[in-house]
Amino acid sequence: MKKAMFILFTFIMVIVSACSAPTGGNEGGAQTTDRTISNSNNQAKEEEGMPVDETKDGKKTVVVSLLAADDFYLQAKQKYEAQHPNTTIQFKEFPTEGATMSPAEVERYVKQTTTEVLSGKGADLYAVSVIPLPIEKYVNKKAFVNLEELIKGDKTFDPSLYEMNIIENSRMNDGIYTLPLEFNLEVLFGDAANIENAGVTIDDKKWTWSHFAEISKELANKGEHAVSMDNWPPEQLLNNLVSDNYAKLVNGRTASFDSALFIDLLKQVKSLYDDNIITSEAIGGSQKTNFLYSRILSPSDYLLRLGLYYDNAKIYQKPHSADQQSGVSFSVNRELAMNANSTVKGEAWNFMKFLMSEEMQSFPQLSNISINKAVNDKAIKDVVKKGINDPKAGKVIEATEENLQPFKELVSEARLRNYGYDDEHNMFSKIISEEAKAFFTGQKSAEATAELIQNRITTYLNE
Repeated sequence: MKKAMFILFTFIMVIVSACSAPTGGNEGGAQTTDRTISNSNNQAKEEEGMPVDETKDGKKTVVVSLLAADDFYLQAKQKYEAQHPNTTIQFKEFPTEGATMSPAEVERYVKQTTTEVLSGKGADLYAVSVIPLPIEKYVNKKAFVNLEELIKGDKTFDPSLYEMNIIENSRMNDGIYTLPLEFNLEVLFGDAANIENAGVTIDDKKWTWSHFAEISKELANKGEHAVSMDNWPPEQLLNNLVSDNYAKLVNGRTASFDSALFIDLLKQVKSLYDDNIITSEAIGGSQKTNFLYSRILSPSDYLLRLGLYYDNAKIYQKPHSADQQSGVSFSVNRELAMNANSTVKGEAWNFMKFLMSEEMQSFPQLSNISINKAVNDKAIKDVVKKGINDPKAGKVIEATEENLQPFKELVSEARLRNYGYDDEHNMFSKIISEEAKAFFTGQKSAEATAELIQNRITTYLNE
């Protein structure tokens, strides 16, 4: 009897279980599957040293804040979502009335983005390089993730694939808070024939702005050109040098614009103009100057510019400050930062790495030097294979591994980041330009000017 009752009880339990179990197409079954996949992905991320994301039914959304999603980002969204079906890349764009932003729109964009970032409730990722944003404020408020921790902790991240000198020299406040995707080089093109005929030797890996001044005076006496560079206002040059020396002048909310370093920069810039070494006037560019400041965007651009400014041109590193390391100056024109309050840091970081991949960095609309080494190597090989059409000379410029070797060296020696503080929209630039004019016109001393700039920058950093 007991055996019969046991069999009957077991039979009833089997029937009840079968009736209550979800079918394959049931919503509960799908949720269970999604949760299983999500848990598996999170476990894999933990093993790879990645942050664990919060998900909703196994789905993730990474919100990217940018001025406007160009074809590069649109393609990235399409490709990434195809490879990661449980992830959505959502763009949060800023509407503008025309193709060019008005000053009022720029101000509104900066204000709106800053409010979102500092509230901690904004997007997961921010494109920060099109319109200068007050990144130093975001970093001071710990609103952005220190990406150095992800780079070091991610077991799948291979530094050998990237131009790590660009990433590592984009430091701010002892951390890496923005990820460069493409960059360009800032150099001086020189009239090599005139410099050689004057018997002047230049070691650009060691020269400072003081050396530049001495060499320029020698060239003015012995060479063909009385002026070394034109069309560069002193306020803009000063901001360019401030950008080069940013890490020494700003640390968190502490500024050092009343330091000997900045006072020397002020005096040095003024002497360059007082001695007619550099002029803010446009007097004829490369036709009447020893050097011309310009940027290099690619291997082909490097070769084209060699023949564009001077008949016999040579590229030199931009001079550096006396206590600054030698190196090629560079600026970044596409980069991303991550919101410290993002709940999908792992997926956001994965998308950032995807944007650095050879697949995305090979996108034809990227017009600058890639952060991906393989893409740069391929660009050099393509130039060597096809040559370059020179519209000025009406012929094809021969490209070889040998004559492109200097370009490769320039890329590998890029160490001085221009943070964009010579941009007219940047608050740093505005403050320095406004206060420095009184010094350059002889109305105030360098010390008084430095003190005014120090006070205004300190107030700005602590707002």
